[in-house]
Amino acid sequence: MRREVTYSAAAVFLLVIMSIQSCGGSGVSLIFNQTPDNACADISQSSATVQCSDGSLTFEGSALTPDPCYYLTSRIDTMNKSDIVIAITARSAAGDGDTSCVECIGRVDFSGELTNIGSCSKHVSIVYNGVTIAEHD
Repeated sequence: MRREVTYSAAAVFLLVIMSIQSCGGSGVSLIFNQTPDNACADISQSSATVQCSDGSLTFEGSALTPDPCYYLTSRIDTMNKSDIVIAITARSAAGDGDTSCVECIGRVDFSGELTNIGSCSKHVSIVYNGVTIAEHD
């Protein structure tokens, strides 16, 4: 059975909104974006790529979700001299009561940038729901 995906205005705003997080007083900022038009998955696992140059780290990927009615949150989990861990978590958008959803495994595309990190010689991990989906040395 397939049901149509509909979102309330509040859910659409939440899916489109860009998350910006700062790390203490270090001047480091995490900018996180996600695609507002989540879809049924055409991939077999969550994955991401990471690049670093000139003191900025960029990443992009796709995350599998239980259904397309999920959005992602992100945060800087670890930031020290040798390691950076960016944690991404799936959250259900069904709590607003106006959401009906297609019954399939969902996919949410995302991208982000971590600015002012200094040297690119750090070990970087992108972790989605507790599982490392990308690393960069």
